[in-house]
Amino acid sequence: MKNLKKYSLYIAIGVVGILLGALIFGGTETKVELQTPDEHIADSHTDDEGNVIYSCSMHPSVRQNEPGDCPICGMELIPVNDNSTGGNPNELTMSLAAMKLAEIETSVVRSGNPVSTIYLPGKIMPDQNKVSSVTALFGGRIVKLYVDYEGAFVRKGQKIASIYSPELISAQQELLQAAKFKEQNPVLYKSAKRKLALWELPAQTIENIESTGEIKTEIDIVSPATGYVTKLNVSREDYVNRGSMMYMIADLSSVWVMFDAYESDLSLIEEGQNIMFTTATYPGEKFEGTVSFVDPSVNNMSRTADVRVKANNPDKKLKPNMLAEGILTANISNQRSLLIPKSAVLWTGPRSIVFVQIPEKEEPTFIAREVTLGKRVGEQYIILEGLEAGEEVVTRGNFKLDGAAQLADKLSMMNRNPGTGANRTGHEGHNMGAEGSGEMQMEMNPSSMNEESMDMKMDEEDHSNHQNMNTETKPVPAEFKSQLNNVVQEYLKLKDGLVMSDKSKVSASANKVENELKNVDMTLVKGEMHSKWMDHLGKIDSSIKDLKKSQNLENQRGAFLLLSKNLIESVKTFGLPGIIYQQYCPMTDGGKGGYWLSESEEIKNPYFGEQMLKCGETITKIES
Repeated sequence: MKNLKKYSLYIAIGVVGILLGALIFGGTETKVELQTPDEHIADSHTDDEGNVIYSCSMHPSVRQNEPGDCPICGMELIPVNDNSTGGNPNELTMSLAAMKLAEIETSVVRSGNPVSTIYLPGKIMPDQNKVSSVTALFGGRIVKLYVDYEGAFVRKGQKIASIYSPELISAQQELLQAAKFKEQNPVLYKSAKRKLALWELPAQTIENIESTGEIKTEIDIVSPATGYVTKLNVSREDYVNRGSMMYMIADLSSVWVMFDAYESDLSLIEEGQNIMFTTATYPGEKFEGTVSFVDPSVNNMSRTADVRVKANNPDKKLKPNMLAEGILTANISNQRSLLIPKSAVLWTGPRSIVFVQIPEKEEPTFIAREVTLGKRVGEQYIILEGLEAGEEVVTRGNFKLDGAAQLADKLSMMNRNPGTGANRTGHEGHNMGAEGSGEMQMEMNPSSMNEESMDMKMDEEDHSNHQNMNTETKPVPAEFKSQLNNVVQEYLKLKDGLVMSDKSKVSASANKVENELKNVDMTLVKGEMHSKWMDHLGKIDSSIKDLKKSQNLENQRGAFLLLSKNLIESVKTFGLPGIIYQQYCPMTDGGKGGYWLSESEEIKNPYFGEQMLKCGETITKIES
């Protein structure tokens, strides 16, 4: 009965569609009516016996003559549109009205010099060439501290402390004795004066001691430079030995900005380049500096190298330990290359699909074309093969075109053998129970996926092999891992809410994730790991706030995509007490793909819910 009702419904839709088409267009040429896979609407097509053929928008190889569910992904089957254009069998023709409804936009393939924009995280540090240390030149007891706190501003020659030293008293006595016999023994006299001079007593002070015959029991210590006290290692009445460091003074008129650059970007960075950077303290204000040093070695764990930038700081706005984000623009090549917008690419690996508009056609006509991608540069891709300058590629609505091509068994990103009925889904390993469905011809190169598609720095991932990942982190306290795990547990409940398409549950879980995030004690991690957590904390907090503001499931899922990206980075950096799985769906985010964390290997897709519940695969098992 259920199938009969569905059958009747689709027949009614087909009849109405035919009548409307006749009224509006008044012609006989067949058009491919573009509808999104989510709408599950298409023109009916029949076999030789007049039966309506039903297929799956995700798996066109599934074809049957009655409604039902796809045996591979569980989606509802829809009537097939099998129209042709009369030209190239892979062409798609549509009316101007349909093109407007589908919101199709195109851009011209252009030739130009590829310019890459690199974003670098960093931290403000004192310029080590302008840091002075005040050390004890002789042993003694600190009598007074004129500057007794860190952060104080001092000027060159300013008194900062006074010291009582028996050694200094003995040296003064030696000078007075030598002065009595300086005519008879000038060498001894000069040696006594030189000893005091080496202890940095001013020449005037030495002359006063000699002329008055008075021995100073306390000597003032003065600042050797103008700047801020960044370190204070003594207190009143402390005894210091010769060579003990008492003060550290930094001149902040210029500073260093230490950036972390990924090894994939190092070839674009060289000394002498200008770099712009911003800080959270002064949003919207840009600072500028010059690359003065690039570390010749790469950190074995983070796969980054230090890039040192020197920046002038006349207003003292830049303070040590501030976080900064650098923006470096660099030419990829001096040769001109073909460039297309990132949004034009339906990414399936180095060989991907774009839709090209065929010129000089009476009505808008498009065809899928396989292209060879080069490096991604900002919001563009370099095209190595498959396009020519001046051609127009679809930059918006291409996913709708791909869905229509897929339903009509034409060349598409998931059907590289059109006309054969062999659908290559790319879901091998998803455990969907599809035997002999083929595998998508995707070149799953880990470095390509990292740079060219995912916008995520997830090194050494191979989506064709589900391997365990033992997180390589610096030692992190178990208590910190436990607190981070509490955040992840609430995140998993939020994920389950999206699986069930329960907007209210998602909103409630978002509040709990935020509360657990506030309970993470940042003081548990030290040094470099503390700096990393502060960076991760800001990103996670920002993405959870965006999710809380979302008013519908579509926006919640969009915010969840970024939240998952940031949380996955944190889990891989700091580790968790147990095991968790990183999973991936190639269809989310307009075909760019998206990740999420799961407590089990079973796929329950949070980006599509029941509509595509089993779409995805487990790509990584993360364990500390």
